[in-house]
Amino acid sequence: MSDIGKAWRSTPKVNRPGLSTVSAHARLSILVGLLAGMPATGIAAAELSVAGQGGVDTNPHRLSSGLDPDLELFGLLDMRFSNSFDNGVSIRARSKHALYPGDDRADWSRNEIDLGFRDRFEVDDKKFGYRLSADWIDRDKNYVSRTTGEDATFGGESIVDRYDYQQLNLNGEISYRTEAKHRLRARYQLRDKDYEDYSFPGLSNFDYEHDRYRFDVEFRLADEHRVSLEYGDRKREYEDRRIEDLDGEEIPGTDLEYDYTEYTLGYLYRPDRDFYLNIEVSFSDREDNGVGYNDSSYDSVYLSWRKRINETDEIRASLTYSIFEYDNRSFSDSALVEEDAFDNDGYLLKFDYKRKLREHGDDNLTLIYELQLDDYDSSDSRYRYDRLIFSLGLRYDLL
Repeated sequence: MSDIGKAWRSTPKVNRPGLSTVSAHARLSILVGLLAGMPATGIAAAELSVAGQGGVDTNPHRLSSGLDPDLELFGLLDMRFSNSFDNGVSIRARSKHALYPGDDRADWSRNEIDLGFRDRFEVDDKKFGYRLSADWIDRDKNYVSRTTGEDATFGGESIVDRYDYQQLNLNGEISYRTEAKHRLRARYQLRDKDYEDYSFPGLSNFDYEHDRYRFDVEFRLADEHRVSLEYGDRKREYEDRRIEDLDGEEIPGTDLEYDYTEYTLGYLYRPDRDFYLNIEVSFSDREDNGVGYNDSSYDSVYLSWRKRINETDEIRASLTYSIFEYDNRSFSDSALVEEDAFDNDGYLLKFDYKRKLREHGDDNLTLIYELQLDDYDSSDSRYRYDRLIFSLGLRYDLL
């Protein structure tokens, strides 16, 4: 494990009911320290907004129809801040909190902050761009078993915080654009992900660190047409998780690792600033460092679309169809405590409509409609589910 990962995990946690988080000052000081030598003078752009929404969620815990999931009302608070400086420094922060009055087990929160620096340099009259950044994420949501519909337990003990985590990413990228405006880019990411810790014998530890490399080339066929190819490689090392044999039994004294190989083909059509259509086809293979019990593939097609109708109205939509399969197993006895232990295929559809309420004399107030539809199948009927989320709200731009 890297020195950064050790420093990250050595910072203290603060425990309180329903939420495991970290000392904000201790964790954020790591991020701030990375950019401490970059004075932020001259504000180029700053944005601050607060949004409130209310809606319905037909299946908050993604349960199968056999468990008869209940429709729940919810409220969502979404706060965002971003600031860019003319010397290349930027900061972004976002905090989202969802409350379900009828089932507080479905409450969740996600907090993010990103600090970055962007600049250019020349080599033999060739111009290169680069960006360095660090981002931190804190995620909290109760773990409800998808096989029982109740709070998850292991050996009679509650593990409702099992999937709460704090995550630190350190990112770097460098790019070069040719005279024909084709782009070559290389990216690197170091991630350290720290899940809620449990010390129950037989319960695996999800904490891991990974190194990720991505290389892509984008061809500009015309001003409005772009085609891209990307290759990626990831190596994930678990802090305290065992390799499993072909029967799914842990092998003592081993440490689990994953190697991922990823390919993505993309197409972007953007004739002007008011419209774009993006299509991506991705293939990902995962291999473990044992006998292949966890070897798997994840393939997806992603389509996104945006249309700015006029100065006040905008529509966005996206559709993802994905297939996740294991190479050497079709069912896992560990499915009760590992959410990624089952195969699945299905789609996720998102749609949102925004309208600035200028007729009320305030250009900063926006009406928001959002719709999400999930429909997933699995070889295990307990993990087949569908879900509809609809919400309506207002966003106020303070800056």
